[in-house]
Amino acid sequence: MERLSRLSINGFRLALALWLLNSALTFHNHWPTVGVRWVPELSLDLIVLLLAVAWRGPPGRWGRGLLLGGVILLALGRYMDVTAPALMGRSIHLYWDSQHLPRVATMFIDSVAGGPLALGGLALLALCGVLIAALRWALNTVITALNRPVARRALGILAAVLLMLYGAGRLSVRLPTEHWFALPVTPVFIEQIRLALDATVFRNLGQIAAQPPLPVLNLNNRKSGDVFVIFFESYGALVFDDPRFAAPLKGEFAALEQSLASVGWRVASARLESSTFGGGSWLAHASLLSGLRIADQGDYRDLLVSSRQTLVRRFADAGYRTVAVMPGLRYAWPEGRFYGFAGIYNAERLDYRGPAYGWWAIPDQYSLYRIHCTELDRIDRPPLFVFFPTINSHAPFAPLPPYQPDWRYFDAPAGEDVESGAVELSERLDGAALGPAYIESIRYNLQVLGGYLRHYAPANALLLVLGDHQPPAVVGGREIPWQVPVHVFSRNPAVLEPFVAAGFRPGIVPGPTVLGGIERMGRLLLELGHEVLPPQPGDIHGEGPRQQTQCAGGEEG
Repeated sequence: MERLSRLSINGFRLALALWLLNSALTFHNHWPTVGVRWVPELSLDLIVLLLAVAWRGPPGRWGRGLLLGGVILLALGRYMDVTAPALMGRSIHLYWDSQHLPRVATMFIDSVAGGPLALGGLALLALCGVLIAALRWALNTVITALNRPVARRALGILAAVLLMLYGAGRLSVRLPTEHWFALPVTPVFIEQIRLALDATVFRNLGQIAAQPPLPVLNLNNRKSGDVFVIFFESYGALVFDDPRFAAPLKGEFAALEQSLASVGWRVASARLESSTFGGGSWLAHASLLSGLRIADQGDYRDLLVSSRQTLVRRFADAGYRTVAVMPGLRYAWPEGRFYGFAGIYNAERLDYRGPAYGWWAIPDQYSLYRIHCTELDRIDRPPLFVFFPTINSHAPFAPLPPYQPDWRYFDAPAGEDVESGAVELSERLDGAALGPAYIESIRYNLQVLGGYLRHYAPANALLLVLGDHQPPAVVGGREIPWQVPVHVFSRNPAVLEPFVAAGFRPGIVPGPTVLGGIERMGRLLLELGHEVLPPQPGDIHGEGPRQQTQCAGGEEG
């Protein structure tokens, strides 16, 4: 009786250990969080490991350490494989993505309150310690069982049978046995090695030079007007496609279109396929400015060391002063020299001294107002090409600056620098909390755009407003297309006609057709050019006559 009881306890311990090891290699992501959930699947990696140990015999002390390290590495690989697509909407590329970890960590640490961050770090360390201890116990329990000939033969036979069932399911569509198993983790590491080799040893360095150049800007001998290229951060097509976001924002889009039409602005819209998803905004920027699809950091580096002419240089050749407004830029930006910008307004040069809103600090409304007062509100200036990637709709979409109806608010002398407050750590990691914050950030973008067009934008300007990528998958989901909206605003209907002929649809809501990759937009802007009619007497600029010093006016009612 005592022997039977001992066998039952040992059997239960072995079953529990196998379940723990299997669960560590088969869990799925609990969307929309960074957590995981258990699923009833079998691990091929564990089955192969059991078969190998049963055949060769239990390892010694050093072998156990290596096995434990291998299991921990496989568990981390599994977490990376299921969590990265759930959060970002794409698989991770360790070679390139790891190079951005220091800045991401700095942003995260800098913008999360110290108390929650410290507690979160301690909780994470404690959780990792518990998981490692559990895996060590489970692995030691299995190896101890394998020291007994009966258990060793039984586990070896079980592993061989399960492996045959998997193979039979792979060979025959009639057998459902393949679906009992989770995708193995080992190929994840093999794929990462392949990606690293493709990015280094086997990279095609002549790919950029072989591409056709951008066309010359076509103005058709017409007077040129200012051109704005404004990238709304994380502005994805889901704001029109997903009812969770489209329904709350429908009224804002309709009100924006109506209010702009009342002061003479017209809009045409379309869809583009971005070259990135959930992050990597600079890849989308580079795609538009180069006319090439820049889809990873390798493409980006190849572009920067090439002699390719850019959209910026094409406008400069046509007599434009080219300006980049980069409120999120805190580090050296050699890309600006490559693109050919004559002026770069980074965070330091924008000289914002008001309340800081999260890591990015500077309100987009301030940046647009500042560049208007500095560059646009001048007499006898050349036409401007303004490139402005916004920042306030960047994840985690909070804290968000309030929209100031009277833009002259930013003329007032700033007081002592203050922080706007931190967001709780849980809200930054939970998609359920990020969704409403994302909606509010898009509302803010629309308010800033509408206010500028109604009260400050030059009457003969052309504004190209588009998204850089869909928001991270933790917000909208990963099984969605990489589409972004693009809008063209002008007060001259003749300017919009070529865009409509190219596939744009009149109005603020884009149609279902995708015009192509985001790289096509820069080429299209050059090919179509833009017809600009000089302002006529009585033209509406804002809600009253155009003022010589616009920065002193523009108050909204």
